[in-house]
Amino acid sequence: MRNPLRFGHGVFLFVFNRDFSKILLIKRNEEKRNKYGFVWGTVGGKLEFREFTIDGAIREAKEEIGIKFKRSDLKKLKVRELPNFTDNCHGFSFDYAAILDEKTKIKTNEESDGHKWFSLDNLPKDRMPEDNLVGIAKLAKKAFGGIW
Repeated sequence: MRNPLRFGHGVFLFVFNRDFSKILLIKRNEEKRNKYGFVWGTVGGKLEFREFTIDGAIREAKEEIGIKFKRSDLKKLKVRELPNFTDNCHGFSFDYAAILDEKTKIKTNEESDGHKWFSLDNLPKDRMPEDNLVGIAKLAKKAFGGIW
């Protein structure tokens, strides 16, 4: 039986270095690459029932990269509508940003095959297509009040 059409509510956390020149991307495992059609993505996932969006972003960071952010570490950037997120899902995402020192130890979970800091001038082609990462970096820099 085919999956029914549905709405999906997700959170994304865009993790930047201190001067917003690089972004941390996660290399998705084979199952995730086949499901979503891209290799590199940001921290994120489905929002749980009765979970505040900021808490979902914090939970996803802990699960996916082993970092426990506090609410005060994150800035909400925007809400996006993704009508073609998958064949059967009209998605909405709540986008947050955080700053992390590039030397911080990252521990990815089983959903990933690793991670890498990418310069915004040299982003991988095989990443989540909805993300304008340069534009998101500008929003994040503004939200955090400039360079840290």
